[in-house]
Amino acid sequence: MDCLKNPLFCALLVVGALAACTKGDGPVVEVAVGGGQAARSEVITSGLLAPGDTRDLILVAVDTLRADRLPFYGAERATGGSADQKWSMAWLAANGTLWENTWAPAGMTLPSFTTLWTGMPPLEHGSIGNFIKSSEPTFAMELAELGWAGHAVVANRVLGEDCGLDRGFTSHLVRTKQAEKSAPRELLVATKNDVEAKQRIFVWAHYMAPHQPYEPVAPHLGTFSKSSGAKGDKPTLEGLHRNPESITDAVLANVQALYDEEILTANDYVVEVLTGLEAQYRNAGRGDLLDNAVVVFVSDHGEELLDRNGYSMHAKSIYSGTTHVPLMILGKEWMAGKRVEQGIALEEVMPMVLRGVEPESEYFFSAYRELFYMVRDARWSLVHNPSANLNGPPEPPKSVTYHYPVVALYDRSVDPKELVDVSLANPEITRRMLDALRTWHDALEFAGEEPEDAMTQEELELLESLGYASAGDHEGESTLTPWRGSQWNP
Repeated sequence: MDCLKNPLFCALLVVGALAACTKGDGPVVEVAVGGGQAARSEVITSGLLAPGDTRDLILVAVDTLRADRLPFYGAERATGGSADQKWSMAWLAANGTLWENTWAPAGMTLPSFTTLWTGMPPLEHGSIGNFIKSSEPTFAMELAELGWAGHAVVANRVLGEDCGLDRGFTSHLVRTKQAEKSAPRELLVATKNDVEAKQRIFVWAHYMAPHQPYEPVAPHLGTFSKSSGAKGDKPTLEGLHRNPESITDAVLANVQALYDEEILTANDYVVEVLTGLEAQYRNAGRGDLLDNAVVVFVSDHGEELLDRNGYSMHAKSIYSGTTHVPLMILGKEWMAGKRVEQGIALEEVMPMVLRGVEPESEYFFSAYRELFYMVRDARWSLVHNPSANLNGPPEPPKSVTYHYPVVALYDRSVDPKELVDVSLANPEITRRMLDALRTWHDALEFAGEEPEDAMTQEELELLESLGYASAGDHEGESTLTPWRGSQWNP
């Protein structure tokens, strides 16, 4: 393994080796940080790979879960279930540490999850689209080399065999959204013997209910939506994108209500799998789940839900609806009910949980391939389209424009959905944000230019059904390096 290219890998091996021969609890470190964002003091654990820590890692991920549709991120509806029900999303928020500003690197599944599992942005790990796998080492591979057993049941075929993220797992099952109802039970079958044997494990439970189409089933259908209202099937959603003038308040309300009902379905799966895991630990005489594991709850990206351009889905967008995701962590050192305002990028989550690395990023970056960019700090968001491409990403429906301005600045303190461009009123901030984007881009170690494998017809059809473009749709694209601040002269 190349330590110069991925020093995290070697550092984790060293820490893991120390853990294997050292007894006693790892220390809790108090860290005070100043700088670009407000100075803060957070209690950060030394991580699951600290000497003497023997706990497991339980990662629960809900695909396409937009943070601001959850009540603990400001939504009015109880989409996270009841805080009185143990292991519901609402209970996780009340009994864990919640990050208010977690940013995904892209509005697509494989690029974002590969970032989570490698600690690298898509332009470095190389998975810039679905079915474009990365060859970079993952944290799952590292944990497996340290003797952990990994079990995953994922409910998205984009995360199937040869996606690059199945490496390191002892068992890795893939289910469709339509078949994910069985996923919690199947994961519990895989973990049972290892829990009984006190084998150290890492678990990935992944659910896809909020992903389009929005077609909730009983008992949640009708909780928020009206049977007479707009549907959430693919033809309806694509039709709204083609004809945004047809989006009335009633249409908007019902589409979002159907999406919220899908979140309730995902919540059922979360409760089922975590309740089942806790029962396994208890039956093995090991105590409660949080006596034995750290639980991480996260999403890969959100959904635009008709915020702009009549677009409801996610692949075309790197705006906040698709890149602001929930993050909660529970464990004996993660304070119950604590809310962290400090931003965190998705690539910083695993280093923090495994090694206790304090997130210190001042800027947060998202990109659609190397075409459209977003940079954020604690208050401002800047979007940049350096090629002045007026059509936007070629994601389905491909004939519909999704416009990105060449440069636009948004003040999230008053405009959290990033709808009103205030760049002309804030030229110094606009140039500062452009400079931050260019500095980040210049520092990237881009993934090697390996030819993309030809997709099978099944893969092409799957991408189309999920609302994604294929590699062929990107032929002939021209990309430009992001501007420096001095290049912006409105």
